[in-house]
Amino acid sequence: MKRLTVALIAALSSPLVLAVEKPYLGIDYQVGTYDINGAQVNPEAIRLRGGTELNPYLAVEAQVGAGTQSDLYVKSGVGYDIKVESFYSLFVRPQLSINDIASAYALLGGTYIDVSSSSHNALFASDKGFKKTFSYGVGVDFNISNNVRLNADYIQYIDNYSALSFGIRIPIN
Repeated sequence: MKRLTVALIAALSSPLVLAVEKPYLGIDYQVGTYDINGAQVNPEAIRLRGGTELNPYLAVEAQVGAGTQSDLYVKSGVGYDIKVESFYSLFVRPQLSINDIASAYALLGGTYIDVSSSSHNALFASDKGFKKTFSYGVGVDFNISNNVRLNADYIQYIDNYSALSFGIRIPIN
């Protein structure tokens, strides 16, 4: 993951890339699915994205998110609030445009994520876990005006956490 981070920073800061890139920012609402011992909870988050299209078929993208809403998991009569505290991801984004109306894309990269579990009973331990792993996903952008795009994507961030996101992406010119 460290090598990917260094490569993306070097690529984004290169003067040659800056001359041809199309940078963008986005904000998304995210509903996650977190699997715990066969049960599923659905914490919510807000995600900020920044990236640049290096050419019509390839972009790089960084994401950072923070949990906005926890979800309740009950085990043996004890309730736990499960929340995605924060995450950040770096992705390579192969993409294919469809008549300047829409584009489909894949995301391949890595994620660092912090998930917490807070017990409602003081006798049971709360937990906070930090994980890092390979991540992947797919999505679609719809051009609504002057390259302002609505988007939806599905990303498998870690083995037991995936998310469906909806938002807007705007160019930085």
